[in-house]
Amino acid sequence: MDQIRSNFFWQGAKEEFRYHMAKMDTICRPKNQGGLGMINTSTMNECLLVKWIWRIAKGSNETWFKILQAKYMQNGSFFSSSPRGASQFWQSLHKVKHLFKWGAIFQVKDGANTMFWEDTWKGDTPIKIQFPDLYKMCANPRARVADCWDGENWIIPFRRSLTTTEKDDLDKLLLWLQPSSLSVGLDNITWALENSKVFSTKSLYSFMTNRGVMLKDSNSCWKVRTPLKIKVFLWQLSNDRLQTATALKRRGWKGSHLCCLCGKPENVDHIFFRCSLARFLWAGVGEALGLAQQPGSWEDLVATWSKNCNFPKHLGMLLFASLAWALWTTRNKMAIEHIFPNNAIQTFHVFVGFMQRWSPLSKASNREKVRDLVELLKAWAMGFRPSMTSISDIEFL
Repeated sequence: MDQIRSNFFWQGAKEEFRYHMAKMDTICRPKNQGGLGMINTSTMNECLLVKWIWRIAKGSNETWFKILQAKYMQNGSFFSSSPRGASQFWQSLHKVKHLFKWGAIFQVKDGANTMFWEDTWKGDTPIKIQFPDLYKMCANPRARVADCWDGENWIIPFRRSLTTTEKDDLDKLLLWLQPSSLSVGLDNITWALENSKVFSTKSLYSFMTNRGVMLKDSNSCWKVRTPLKIKVFLWQLSNDRLQTATALKRRGWKGSHLCCLCGKPENVDHIFFRCSLARFLWAGVGEALGLAQQPGSWEDLVATWSKNCNFPKHLGMLLFASLAWALWTTRNKMAIEHIFPNNAIQTFHVFVGFMQRWSPLSKASNREKVRDLVELLKAWAMGFRPSMTSISDIEFL
């Protein structure tokens, strides 16, 4: 299923070959983790199965739970049940039960449904992680907390006599457990990956895709008020996943890796910041809006230029989106269709046209500001006159 979706994303409905510029795992990351936010169906299926484990572990008075309890959990909880000879559904739950342990925090009362070594009930990690040498020597790795409490003290059986070092570790463990004791009542479970402490498939999916790590400025391209197609284009640009000549060359393409306009290696930074056509557009933006410094790369744009502009960052990103799309469509016409613009100012007008076309998508409070920027850019373009005495590659192509 995911392979079919990947083919459709890069190739559309056509059967002709297209290069896949990013792995499906990258595309399926959440947007705040640097992905496109598409769902990985296999990972999401595992998350939905874990949700069933959560519901079973929390218990219920409904009929479905009573049926499962009578059939599979007669002698204890889900984790003490066996998948052998059970239904495919029950076996599937046992295959993903390790994922449940990633976020489950057990609040112990009587200790009957909490594993002493393998569950997280004391501290932020299971005891087997904190005391690995003792775990290797324990008599019963799947012992419950209630099995290790005799009513007054903690009793932890081992398979053999402990060495001096292991005895020291046991003393540390017993001292650490000393404030804890069992009480009347059922053990409770909370979910550490969600602020509400209640399980959600979204929190587990986020943790499974990139361990929940959010990337700085990963939402820059998604906050721009442009059509979705342009947001995906900006994502490809920011992650160096556009079909530039150098990127295609690395994937075995037989064509030239050089820019069709200036003959230099064509990569993302070259097309949008360093090519003679790009430098002309950026110079025009600088003169029209009074900007002294122009970006030299995507990193420079996000880290410096967009923050030093004399207008809000979101308007700067809208301006860049319009400029970048104008450069990309012009580049494709030159590289694929061999259609070159008559002069650079023609591409500048295309850039301003895109910005004007997308201005209604902005918030009502920002539309006037966008129109002001558009008018300044149009005024510069209409008043531009190339020098006839000092011709450069910026003024004419």
